[in-house]
Amino acid sequence: MTACPVEDRLAIEDLLVAYAHAVDSFDVDGIRAVFVEDAVFDLSGIGFPILNGHAEIERFFADTFAAMAAQAHYLSNFAVTAYDGDSASVRAYVTGIGRYRAGGGITVQGRYYFDVVRTAAGWKARRYTMDFLLPPEG
Repeated sequence: MTACPVEDRLAIEDLLVAYAHAVDSFDVDGIRAVFVEDAVFDLSGIGFPILNGHAEIERFFADTFAAMAAQAHYLSNFAVTAYDGDSASVRAYVTGIGRYRAGGGITVQGRYYFDVVRTAAGWKARRYTMDFLLPPEG
């Protein structure tokens, strides 16, 4: 693997932080800004369908946000696992906590995996998936 320059690593980490912030802010526009137009959003490993492109990603989050009262996602253990100058893969650990509008909540502990590309607007995600480290609570 080609070494990832510090400025690219920080920009890529900032992209993941922007994603978590947008999710926690219920900001569909902010989520869309993280992804390229034809991005693949693949949560099939945790029981959700594979989504393709902005429209499907936006619809997923609009539906999710309608059910949630509050949520918080904490990222750590960032690792660039592949880098070639204009594309990269990154992994980060996530703890997500949510409270449902109908009562109750959920805690998720897992890993995010993003494949990202350099664009004229900066780094953007072209593929996203995750797995669980522990089974979800709630």
